[in-house]
Amino acid sequence: MKGRRGSWKSVLRSASLAAVLLAGALPMNAGLPAAKAAALDSLVNGGFEADGANGQAAGWIPEGGASSVTVSTSVYAEGKRSLRVEDPSPAVSYGAVSDAVAVTPFVNVELTAKVKSESGEGGKADLRFYNGEGKLVSVVSGLVPGGTGEWTDLRVAASAPKDGARVTVSFYYPNEKTGVYYADAASLKVGKEQSYITNLGPQSTSLTLMTGAYGTDKDGRASMYTVIQGDPAQFVVSDVVTKEVKAQHPLVALDGSPVTAAWAITTASDGKVYIGSTPNGTLFQYDPVKDTMRTIGKPVPTDTVIWVLVPGENGKVYGGTGYSQTLFEYDPATDKSRILTSFKSSSKESHLRSLAYDPDHKVLYAGGADVAKLYRYDLATGKKTALTPPEFAGKTSVYDLQFTAGKLFVRVDPGPVMFVYDPAANSWIVKNNAQYNTRGFSPVSPDGRVFYTYYETLPDGRQQWSLHAYNTATDTYSSLGLDVKGAGVAFGYVKLNTPDYPGVTLVGLAGNGGRAFYYNLETGKLETPELPLPPQFVELFNIAKSVDGQMLSSGFISGGGMGIYSPTKDETKLYPSIGQVEGFGSLNGKMYLGVYPRATIFEYDPKEPWNRTDPSAPQNPLRLGQLGDEQDRPVSMVGVEELNKLFIASYPIAGKIGGALSVYDPVTKTFDVKRNLVPDHSINSLVYRDGLLYMGTGAMNGGEGKLVTYDPSTGQILSERVPVSGKKAVTSLFWGPDGNLWGMALGALFVYDPAADRIIYSEDLFPTADYSHSNPRLMTGTDGNVYGTIYTGYVADKTYTSKMIKIDAVTKEMTVLLESNAEKLAQDDFGNFYFKYGSELMKYSDPSLVVGLEKVTLSTDAPSLLHPGDEAKVSFDVLLQKGRTTNELSGAKIEYVSSRPKSAEVTPDGKVIAKHPGRTEIFVRVTLNGVTVESAPVAFLVTGPF
Repeated sequence: MKGRRGSWKSVLRSASLAAVLLAGALPMNAGLPAAKAAALDSLVNGGFEADGANGQAAGWIPEGGASSVTVSTSVYAEGKRSLRVEDPSPAVSYGAVSDAVAVTPFVNVELTAKVKSESGEGGKADLRFYNGEGKLVSVVSGLVPGGTGEWTDLRVAASAPKDGARVTVSFYYPNEKTGVYYADAASLKVGKEQSYITNLGPQSTSLTLMTGAYGTDKDGRASMYTVIQGDPAQFVVSDVVTKEVKAQHPLVALDGSPVTAAWAITTASDGKVYIGSTPNGTLFQYDPVKDTMRTIGKPVPTDTVIWVLVPGENGKVYGGTGYSQTLFEYDPATDKSRILTSFKSSSKESHLRSLAYDPDHKVLYAGGADVAKLYRYDLATGKKTALTPPEFAGKTSVYDLQFTAGKLFVRVDPGPVMFVYDPAANSWIVKNNAQYNTRGFSPVSPDGRVFYTYYETLPDGRQQWSLHAYNTATDTYSSLGLDVKGAGVAFGYVKLNTPDYPGVTLVGLAGNGGRAFYYNLETGKLETPELPLPPQFVELFNIAKSVDGQMLSSGFISGGGMGIYSPTKDETKLYPSIGQVEGFGSLNGKMYLGVYPRATIFEYDPKEPWNRTDPSAPQNPLRLGQLGDEQDRPVSMVGVEELNKLFIASYPIAGKIGGALSVYDPVTKTFDVKRNLVPDHSINSLVYRDGLLYMGTGAMNGGEGKLVTYDPSTGQILSERVPVSGKKAVTSLFWGPDGNLWGMALGALFVYDPAADRIIYSEDLFPTADYSHSNPRLMTGTDGNVYGTIYTGYVADKTYTSKMIKIDAVTKEMTVLLESNAEKLAQDDFGNFYFKYGSELMKYSDPSLVVGLEKVTLSTDAPSLLHPGDEAKVSFDVLLQKGRTTNELSGAKIEYVSSRPKSAEVTPDGKVIAKHPGRTEIFVRVTLNGVTVESAPVAFLVTGPF
């Protein structure tokens, strides 16, 4: 990465900014330029025709290495002038930024311009959003087409973030790009204020740690470093001895986007700590002496995740990324990152999952996924040598590596299984040791042992997470019989200097839920405390409506818990200990949750209390089992009452090909998994009607997605078709307002008429959309039109947008309601839509769509003739406007009334108790949102005996 020379006087006044610029930051982090009062309504001088003070173009300021805004009078698309953006040096970035324009949260903002590339490539145009304090909170970028030599139209659109107050436009070349392009006829349109959106707040909490590292603070005390998954994720420093939290820092990328989690943390040889993030692929540096956190930036601009970091010599760190499978180096001496190489050799390979450093030979070992491969990389020569043994065939990932005691310890998935390689002898000492399940391995201990864990079965049948040890002198390994309470993660050694823990103690995390273990090498004493780490609100992953009408929100990764929102109470209750829900389904009044990883299915009864933590009480949600057969993500589920079956569509584990259709029988409580029903295809979406199951599939090994008709009674596929040619996946299906089957193949909308057995409509609405499962979400609104959200594809440097759209049911005309910041979609019984925004749930309440109470009907199965002491039960059904119904009345006022209480009284839950002879009428009154409806009465006659 390159440094930047700021040229704005207002920018250079900030000492803190100067430090960031030296770190190679983009100029977008410079803070909000002062907004002129006249510039708050629209873009000033988008044609670059007007001059401002000091010879600058009015309404524009130079940024980065530019000393002025350069205007061309010889090249232009309209008028007589254009902006000339030239970056002659890969070491400095050049460009121009506009005056700020006022925005409000979620308002749609559209930049249009004409651009012409003269040389080079990589030019960009940004919409940069700032909050009321002038802090950058979001960037949406567009790429300037390179090498065309012609004027082309550029469009960048976004919805302002939830806290957006102002937006600027920037035309520039980012780090490490050079060239010349022109911009002209720039226009910024700010839409109407979004008055329909309510922020319901965070919906899921978790204490989830992906990894950790160890070091010392300025006083020489042992510290543990970890990142707690959150929105944003929190870097936490805790004292290894006292376990208390000593420091906490939120992680936010240079473009203002929050870090969700960190798979990579390491302590460098100089004591500094480095963190690699997801989903913005950013490298951070923590100084334990100063207790300061610094954002270095993206070492690989196109990648979204840093999977692994390892320390080298002289404070250097090395990292591996996805999705370009890139190896990079960061050198603190130059404060620069550089890409060393990519190991990607096919489209199937995306991730550099693991690294290990051999200090004696100055080489790195690199482990790839989604095809398990192992390499040796010589830092001096850049030579790559393949080391993959035949036993890796069919495996998907070299998930962890540890070079210690002259040996390379390897975790390979699936399994996981353990390998040990001796580089000196070029031989594999251990192959396919299945008694292994841990995140990596410990460094070698002073007594020559390498530790790991395994979930083993004891002689008495009990199971536990046992600590295992590998003797590096004898190359033997076995269990120590000690239960560390979870899979080992992030091993290290410390000196606690207490009577029970003299000398050296092995420390580590036990699982991802905040438990640690301490094992003393001398005494063998073991402690497994829960660390006092602060849970965080986590990014939401999925949302759905429950069978009881309440809204379910599942958190990202594991342990995120569930938020359950009541639309009528307008409140959320948070419940713990459920993983990342890929798909929701319902059957017989129960909800089914398809959880990642390992395609685990849970059954949730909303009528019963939530319990995932008390083993003495019934579990709810109840874990039914795993699909197996290499399935990982149950992305779609549909329950069919008439068959009493739950159908599950799933996606296999990374690196494998072939999803499955699984059938769950709630009577026998068994799964029938049909792998590769459509060969080499995943199954992404399911719907059912009139005895037939319709499936949308994705081609995983080349080819096109299919619409498949399946007969559950025979287990046979009746037909297959490609609804939209050239699209690798059919990603969404639902029954449309016209009774036909609507779907999308990536970004292409199609309509299938089952009666005519043909596609009757097709249009590619979003040609760049490339997300191949669980996207988009489509459903019919109360007005009969179709609403949805869709990831529309990457626009620049892996910046994607997700839009909320409306499609006219008749004309198929599409309207974009939100240009970005709307992910996933669900609808309640009242016509409100919900989408996720980081950790928060947003409610979209268009008054023309929201329906209220219309009618209530009371009924009973009891005879109308009662005797004193008899009891009868009455129940009611609520009818909403536009023919809708709901069971979600938790926030409604419900009153049962008896016209003659002396003859029969009615309890608050609808139980009628006969008292004395006479006739009474029972009715119910329901009040919700200021509207009250009463039912017609149900009459009861109470007769003798007296």
